[in-house]
Amino acid sequence: MTYTSPFGAMDTEHEWPDALCLSRTHCSDASEETLREFFEGATALIDLGTPQPAFFLVRQLAELALKTLLGPGQRHGHDLGKLLTALEEKGDDLLAGGSRQQLLVEFIRDLHRRDPKGDQGRYPTTSDGKPSLADVCCANPQLFREYVNDLFFYTYDRLDHTSRTA
Repeated sequence: MTYTSPFGAMDTEHEWPDALCLSRTHCSDASEETLREFFEGATALIDLGTPQPAFFLVRQLAELALKTLLGPGQRHGHDLGKLLTALEEKGDDLLAGGSRQQLLVEFIRDLHRRDPKGDQGRYPTTSDGKPSLADVCCANPQLFREYVNDLFFYTYDRLDHTSRTA
């Protein structure tokens, strides 16, 4: 048996109808595509009842959403608290105090409290050997999904859908 790589080169045609395009090279909007894929992955994992990967992807979705709202060129790492502060300093609508925005900010702060380093749910233990997500037991899947949906659609609705380059 010999290994065959599942990954195609950029100069090859998609030879199958359900190819998983990993590159963002041919996207009309890489930020939008990435945000959408993480949203779809996170909600699928919530719906499947796969808790730790669902938490990890939801937290990653929150990070991507904040970075998308900040725009290109920002350097704030994986710290959701710092990303929220940067948006606040920018005067972003997310921190404008509307009831929808307040719920989203509290959801993001909740994710940050449970995972300030961005490594919970990715590994079985933290770097100090503590079990991953040891400070939280369960998530209400319906409520979790509602916040995830709202975070995605709030961010998606704020994207500039007119400046597409192919």
